[in-house]
Amino acid sequence: MANKNSIEVIKCGVKATTKISQIEAIVTAISIRFNRTSYELSYFNNGEYKTVWLDESEFTVEKIEKTKIGFN
Repeated sequence: MANKNSIEVIKCGVKATTKISQIEAIVTAISIRFNRTSYELSYFNNGEYKTVWLDESEFTVEKIEKTKIGFN
């Protein structure tokens, strides 16, 4: 029986590419609020460090690496 108190998320540190603008970034944080999961992607643009919060449908990863988080 699956644990209802855990969720699978993409691991931090995974390389990602945004679907819009094709920006190459790294997943650096995860936010779970109610039933929505958002991911912080970090990247450099012209030497400036930038971050953006995206839904999983707004970026792709070369190899999906997910991990379970939550309570047992």
